[in-house]
Amino acid sequence: MSEGSTKLRIAGCTDTGVRRQHNEDHIGYCQELGIAVLADGMGGHQSGEIAAHMAVESVVEKLKNIASSENAGAITSSQLLHFVSNTISHSNSMIFQAAEALEKHKGMGTTLVAAIIHGSRLYAGHVGDSRLYLYRDQQLSRLTRDHSLVQDLIDRGFYTEEEARTANVSHIVTRALGTKAEVEIDTVEHSLRTGDLLLLCSDGLSDMVADWRIEEILRERLEQEKLEQIAQRLVDQSNRNGGKDNISVILVQVAEIAEDEALVEN
Repeated sequence: MSEGSTKLRIAGCTDTGVRRQHNEDHIGYCQELGIAVLADGMGGHQSGEIAAHMAVESVVEKLKNIASSENAGAITSSQLLHFVSNTISHSNSMIFQAAEALEKHKGMGTTLVAAIIHGSRLYAGHVGDSRLYLYRDQQLSRLTRDHSLVQDLIDRGFYTEEEARTANVSHIVTRALGTKAEVEIDTVEHSLRTGDLLLLCSDGLSDMVADWRIEEILRERLEQEKLEQIAQRLVDQSNRNGGKDNISVILVQVAEIAEDEALVEN
């Protein structure tokens, strides 16, 4: 879907972090088709790693199928957003069934954030506390809302965003793929401009590096370095701050949107 007028650059990296023994995050992307998917697994006996891998691989495959199909050009915005949601729902069913089938994987799950770019618009879906940000005009804004206990407390006025970063609150997600037969999926649709940068990340980054510092790194480095270097800088900053969890980052830069793509009807 990024073929033709819309030109994208995508880079990503994932790291075990300082304190964990193995990496239960997983990422996948396709620059040609404008697809990026990131998952943060949970569960013992490496079950989280399995759940994250299943989620990313199944969602990427299905998004590739719709993006490369002959009818991709005729799909409407509402249809595409619905397809993203259904694709994530299908992944949830796969993981849940796998967890039920094997006792050692019982209770495994994963967060997920998935994005696809069609013309000048972004379509995304997410479950859990992995995030999607937009960096535009040197300012970083979050496009997703965490499905977590901490976010619920913020929404109810118990903490501000800054207070929550240092509060002694258990890190509990309120939604995840694979833990129940059905899951509620939040979706995002947003217009894009040439020069926009999307950031998908696991909580290994967002918990360890404040939004203002992520914004600062992007502002300082985006014009000077390749996306791969910037993604690694974000991971390195998280590790310098303690690296308590696995860290995953995907950066999607909108290099060019031609005028005929810039006004896409809903």
